Amino acid sequence: MNNFSAQESKEQKLFYAKLDDLEKRAVGGITSHSAFLTPSEAFKAEKYFEAKGKKNEICFFGGYSDAQRKQIFLLPEYIAFSEDKEAMLEDELEECVRALKIVGSGFRNLSHRDYLGSILALGIERSTLGDICLIDDNSAIVFCCAEIEDFLLFELTSIGNDKVTVERFKVDRQMTSNQKFQSFSDTVASERLDCVVASIFNLSREKAQNLIKGGFVEHNYETASKPDARVEQGHIISARGFGKFIIRDISQTTKKGRIRLFADKYI
Repeated sequence: MNNFSAQESKEQKLFYAKLDDLEKRAVGGITSHSAFLTPSEAFKAEKYFEAKGKKNEICFFGGYSDAQRKQIFLLPEYIAFSEDKEAMLEDELEECVRALKIVGSGFRNLSHRDYLGSILALGIERSTLGDICLIDDNSAIVFCCAEIEDFLLFELTSIGNDKVTVERFKVDRQMTSNQKFQSFSDTVASERLDCVVASIFNLSREKAQNLIKGGFVEHNYETASKPDARVEQGHIISARGFGKFIIRDISQTTKKGRIRLFADKYI
């Protein structure tokens, strides 16, 4: 095992150990939750608890329906299997995930990188921050853990070199992301990962296979290793240096026996 693999294995074990600690608290009758997870971590956490038969005893929340970064909540049985599960959780979810509205002076346009960089410069850990949703060129909604809400309210006074105001914000859970996409369509020979990768990244089949075997492709936020893995609707595929796509449909067959592929590229 090389050093990279050993380090990855160590980090994975630590991650799952933290999930186990959350589960133990829930078994004791207390709803427990993590900090914000990346999409990759959330995917792994979901698969981990599904494998343990705990699918009904977890939920994810990032402040709104389209959130990318989310906290995982481990639920006691009396909540997990209650008919009023959503109502019982509503207040607790909103207590743990807070939203702040940040408004600049209009002196300059502010980017996602500007907001993230300025907040982290205060000594904030990335895991305490959820999504940063841009409203316009000089304002955004930032999701955060409850523990740092007051700190940001009082200490965050500028983004980049622009003065800002920060206030608590009540978010509509049905709020949608401002993520932009570029539509893509093609036909492929099969639903194999190497076929799809070759199509969406405009590569030869051989180069697509080399990318996958080299560990440069992620399939549903996990490093892909099998070129013949099946791709389905809703799957997320990314390749280092090439971008990220979500598969919208890969089910229709043409008269020539090829499969229609519809995807959106994150931009």
